[in-house]
Amino acid sequence: MGGSLNVQWIHGSANCAANTDPPLQVHQFDENTYILRQNKCLNGEGPFVYLLFGNSRALLFDSGARPRPPRTLPVRRIVKKIVDAWLARTGKASIDIIVAHSHSHTDHLFGDGQFIQPGETVVAPNLPAIQSFFGLTDWPNRTATLDLGNRLITVIPTPGHEETHIALYDANTRILLSGDMLYAGLLIVRDWPAYRASAARLAKFAQSHPIEFILGAHIEMKRSPMEFYEPATEFQPDEHLLQLGPAHLRELHEACERIGNVPRRDVHDEFVIEPV
Repeated sequence: MGGSLNVQWIHGSANCAANTDPPLQVHQFDENTYILRQNKCLNGEGPFVYLLFGNSRALLFDSGARPRPPRTLPVRRIVKKIVDAWLARTGKASIDIIVAHSHSHTDHLFGDGQFIQPGETVVAPNLPAIQSFFGLTDWPNRTATLDLGNRLITVIPTPGHEETHIALYDANTRILLSGDMLYAGLLIVRDWPAYRASAARLAKFAQSHPIEFILGAHIEMKRSPMEFYEPATEFQPDEHLLQLGPAHLRELHEACERIGNVPRRDVHDEFVIEPV
């Protein structure tokens, strides 16, 4: 624990043609945890990508969104630079890399095809592959554990936004990586009963697991309560912080239960539930 989120995220430009930000901003949360944010001038979704190192394996959670031509998104090159620095610091010769996804929407998969070298494994973004790789039986009712080497990651099924959606809990940092399930933005819900059940599942999990930060895949809310940017906005000068906390998870669960069986838009200070 003890990582830092003291960072100003790149957030696009009023004139993307003049934007000079890197394709991926890299922030080191702690010595084994990195957060990458895609330049919104490459893709308005501006997704976040997470790189977690254990003693024996590293996990890349999501791989970015397709960039607007002629720009490129060299995900593997940037990740490899981080990995090489980590190896030099730790004195290790090599480390295997797993690429997995919060869910199968295309703004989280673009870099997959770059990871084709020995020691690099991409978990296919479909339910059978996800269940098989992580050992997720009785989907979506049971969790599974991924051991990166002295770093246990709990894999929690959270369908509702999309059928393959998962969240990850890292006990080392007390971070919950929530993907598109919960973040400061418009929480698009395509399967309301599944999403409501996922919110309850996460809330129950949080009762027995300490959570310091909830980090999602996007930012769409503004700093002013209940105000948001439309999805894929290319310039967000007044965007909310990335991190939410366990109180927001309780708020989400309580809101889902209050809404009940008839889904509707529900606007909160720091997120908006948006059934479609």
